[in-house]
Amino acid sequence: MIKVSLPGKSERHVFLNPHLIEYAEKAGEGRTALLLTTGKRFVVTESPDEVRNLIISYRREIGFPAQEE
Repeated sequence: MIKVSLPGKSERHVFLNPHLIEYAEKAGEGRTALLLTTGKRFVVTESPDEVRNLIISYRREIGFPAQEE
């Protein structure tokens, strides 16, 4: 799971299964929209690059080294 922050929610974070992220797109200044394979959509305060790095770190942690590079 990756930990991401919700905008406008002081100190509110959610944990998402990165394997369910279908795509990520920039959604305004300092926000990223994540569409999950389940159809749910989350807007988070991390940049698309930060989300990408979180996913890579998570996959390395569970044993998928260099899969995303």
